[in-house]
Amino acid sequence: MSETTSETPVLDLLASMTEDSMSASSLDDETLMLVRLAALVAVDAPSVSYLLNLALAGELNLDADRIRGVLAAVAPIVGTPRVASATGKIVEALAVELEIAALEEAEEGETEGDEGDAEDTDEGDADEAVEGDEEDETDEAEEGDAEDAEEGEADGDEGEAEETESAEMDDREA
Repeated sequence: MSETTSETPVLDLLASMTEDSMSASSLDDETLMLVRLAALVAVDAPSVSYLLNLALAGELNLDADRIRGVLAAVAPIVGTPRVASATGKIVEALAVELEIAALEEAEEGETEGDEGDAEDTDEGDADEAVEGDEEDETDEAEEGDAEDAEEGEADGDEGEAEETESAEMDDREA
């Protein structure tokens, strides 16, 4: 058996299989993608399969109407449950894609922010130190307020417990 050095051997295999399938087909790329989506519906594929294939469909500029057309075309053959399942999985795949895009955007923002920090002068560091001291004082005051509130709640709870015990004793005596 050959030894692989890739960190993602399964994904690499799937990508290779997809490339081989696409080059072996006589269909144009858009039609091939629509057929692949129909096959995913037929086999009740997981969301990740839709994620990968919808990414390719997006690169080919396939719009939502064409994909809905595929779902409508296969519905009489595969049945309503499979189409409903596929629709839910497509929504899940799109939600994952949106989350990934948001994370990538956040990482890019952090990277740009880090580059901006490197350009700051010593004056900026002094300003941050003063602001940090003010934040520490605010945090300490808030922590003290929280502790006082917790103690007050505990005192209130004890008072309620005493009132309950007193009421129970009165009921027993009567």
